[in-house]
Amino acid sequence: MRGLVLAALIFAAACTSEAPPPPPKPVVTVAAYNPTDVAWAQLMAAMNERVLQVLDLAPGRTADPALADLAGSVGRGHRDELARLRAILTSAKAGPNPHEGHDMPGMPTPIVIEAAARAKGKAFDKILVKSLKGHLDQSAMVTASEQKAGAAREALDLAADMTAARTEQLAALSGIAR
Repeated sequence: MRGLVLAALIFAAACTSEAPPPPPKPVVTVAAYNPTDVAWAQLMAAMNERVLQVLDLAPGRTADPALADLAGSVGRGHRDELARLRAILTSAKAGPNPHEGHDMPGMPTPIVIEAAARAKGKAFDKILVKSLKGHLDQSAMVTASEQKAGAAREALDLAADMTAARTEQLAALSGIAR
């Protein structure tokens, strides 16, 4: 009988003791930024900063109110993109931007920016259209590469947003600049 009581006590103790702790929850990690993410964010930041110098001239220089409106809209979108690009670069702990100060496809050169600053009316419109078209085409191509080879969700989400924006912006520009 004593053995039976001892077994019952052990069984009761086992039933009333605390359950073992649950297994630890899996750690959810954000995809690390790969070299494509960083290079893309650096290039796009430099490209956006450069084209903004021409876009910002539009209100006082363009002959076409629709072109001025488009420049304003693209400029606001590019400033939002720049904030997100800079956040990515900060998160990725990227160093100095190797593209700053370089003249690359999709970037109006300092000579073009100076010419835009001196031009008015149709002469300015011509510079703006050419600069904006070159920028939008090049940034769409570079962003497509990010979508194929990037890794970090934050960068890929921004690339998707930029692809949609570039499609709309190019369509709007072609409707104005016939």
